[in-house]
Amino acid sequence: MTVAQAKPSGRNIYLDLFKFFLCYMVICIHLVQTAYPIYPLYRLSVPMFFLISGYFLYTPDPDRAKSRAPGFVRRCATYMAVGIAIHTVYEVIAYLVDGTSVGWLLTTLFYDDPAKFWFRFFFENAPIPYYTVGAQTWFLIALFTLSLVHYLLAKSGKLWWYKWMVPVCFVCYFFFTAGVYFFQPETAVQMRYMRNAWFFGLPCFGLGYLIAGIRWPRGRLAQVIYGVLGVVFFGLQMVEDSLWRTPNCKIEMYISGVMAAVCLLQFFLCIRRAECSFYYKWIGKSAPFYVYILHMVVAVTLSRFVVMENLYLQSLAVFLISFGIYEAVYLGQMGVKYLRARKKTA
Repeated sequence: MTVAQAKPSGRNIYLDLFKFFLCYMVICIHLVQTAYPIYPLYRLSVPMFFLISGYFLYTPDPDRAKSRAPGFVRRCATYMAVGIAIHTVYEVIAYLVDGTSVGWLLTTLFYDDPAKFWFRFFFENAPIPYYTVGAQTWFLIALFTLSLVHYLLAKSGKLWWYKWMVPVCFVCYFFFTAGVYFFQPETAVQMRYMRNAWFFGLPCFGLGYLIAGIRWPRGRLAQVIYGVLGVVFFGLQMVEDSLWRTPNCKIEMYISGVMAAVCLLQFFLCIRRAECSFYYKWIGKSAPFYVYILHMVVAVTLSRFVVMENLYLQSLAVFLISFGIYEAVYLGQMGVKYLRARKKTA
């Protein structure tokens, strides 16, 4: 039996569905407020998003890798453009209503030094000052940046570079987040140097790509082991958040988050892949990204006009409203396509 025959067909729909859970955890992070120190779910969500993106892009065929790279760039550019557009419109409206927010275009072009725009955009992945609502589009900008890197590697036939880029980038990341404080304890290293496309996104993305090409042990026992390890490393995040937090600096350590993401990714690889026609027809594989884009707008709006003491329920409400908006738009597009098709056949 060949490798192609042994490999189950179809997309791993369970990873797509798991991204909805990750979206919910991202929403929780932005709403927990005083509960933040005991709720560090970001450490799994962000690396898992990057890992899954790298995994889905893997192919052992170099020619196919080249042909798929431009499409990945286009998708990431679309996600980024839609996300920035939504947050720009929202912040301009919010500014006109109560003056508490400013639009992305204003802050990017005029608030800071325009000469630093490209550095802030491609290196720091910061479309606007971090304290405003649209700052969470940093992930979409980082993913777009990674798509350009992957495109260059695929076109040049150097995708094997991920094997050394992953450890080098992680070393740089941990130096900027932790190592530098051993030399200069009072140094205020900006968060953007810790969490961006280069020091964190690239190694996680590359790690997911490499994992997809490795024959990991499969079967029920392996699945149980991967699942248990994933839960254990995820649970360690609660302890490490207090362990690494000091009066001099707030260090975001993603070690256990990355380990949990790797184990959970392997856990899902052990599950038989499902038929995705229903999922694509009624939800669409891009839904988690657009729900991610919408969630901050919904979260800020809900927190301004609706007061909920239970932050977990508030997080769930944001998720459901965001998904409802996406689903309405998605089904609307499907309806338009259906009517056009009927018009052509009539």
